[in-house]
Amino acid sequence: DRFEQLGEEEQDDFRDALDRFVRIYSFLSQIVSFGDTKLEADYLFCRALAPFIRSEGDPGIDLGEQLALTHIALDQTFAGSVALDPEAAGEVVTIFSGAGKLHKTEELALSEIIAQMNERFGTAFTDAQRVLAQNVADAVANDADAQRMAWANDEAVFAGLYIDLFRNAMIDLGSANEDFTFKLLDNDELLGRAVAATLPRAYAAARVARQQWLPIGDLLAAGEGGTIEYKSSLRTHAGSAEVVKVLETASLKTIAGFLNSAVGGTLLIGVADDGSVVGLADDFASLAKPGRGDADRFQLHLTQLVQAAMGDAAASNLSTQMHTIDGLGLCRVHVTPAAFPVEATVTVVEDGQPRKKRAFYVRLPNKTAEITNEDEKRKYVASRWG
Repeated sequence: DRFEQLGEEEQDDFRDALDRFVRIYSFLSQIVSFGDTKLEADYLFCRALAPFIRSEGDPGIDLGEQLALTHIALDQTFAGSVALDPEAAGEVVTIFSGAGKLHKTEELALSEIIAQMNERFGTAFTDAQRVLAQNVADAVANDADAQRMAWANDEAVFAGLYIDLFRNAMIDLGSANEDFTFKLLDNDELLGRAVAATLPRAYAAARVARQQWLPIGDLLAAGEGGTIEYKSSLRTHAGSAEVVKVLETASLKTIAGFLNSAVGGTLLIGVADDGSVVGLADDFASLAKPGRGDADRFQLHLTQLVQAAMGDAAASNLSTQMHTIDGLGLCRVHVTPAAFPVEATVTVVEDGQPRKKRAFYVRLPNKTAEITNEDEKRKYVASRWG
């Protein structure tokens, strides 16, 4: 009642003084023994009182029952006098706002953690588990209690509770997924809607995944389409070993388009538009160097082209295979979709002169197209990657 009779500013001052007393006594009492029963009684009373006088909208987080200080390490970092100069002017302030030095824990990519777990525990976790772990972490971050805990404490204190938060979020997500599964299986109409919504993507992704290992004859018989494209050469005109750099742009555009697509695709180099194999003899000749085979040099050059045009991360989504049909070589370039938007630096001819440009390519039915309008590009990126 006496607290309620105080003005708003006096209430804030009282809360601040009470909270500081509780925090300081709680910390010091775990390090030294005071031997003062009245002080201990005051502490217990103030701690019990604190929840009843919190400001509206601030439920607060009390970790006292869940975390306890068991060890404290003291390291000498300085020896000497810390006396203040009485003649000097200035202001004494606390360091790091009294909360200790702030630091940021080194972060590891979830994919790296998954790889370490597989190596250590002999598991075979994949991107599916990485996405699940990230979804659990996102669920914790969106939990109101977790947000208040994170705001009120430093990372070291929050870490003591995070394992339970993570475990509970995983259980909740599992229950939600289980409920979703049973509802789908028990309701034919709901199942039909889910199937219809996911069918096009699943079908296209399954077909493209098969293209990586499909017998080369079947892939040639399939013809060009949204996920298959042919190029007669990589860098030379037919019947000539003369290198024309701008020709490489055609293959790079296709690869970039597949990277930016939802399912990827396959590029066959050494194949004419009608599906006939024309070979890579001219490309091989243009790359000829003693000591390495034609196929190795070609694959190395192609990989380096993609790295230079789109970066190492994008290039890691490519796999190449060399085939020989009736004595003619061809290269199968399989491209899986990138997890991020990919731009390509390519050579184009303008006003009769070659120049470099940075462009964003996508796949449309049976062709690759550049999106130049920034608003259209934002729409595509939002629909593709969210």
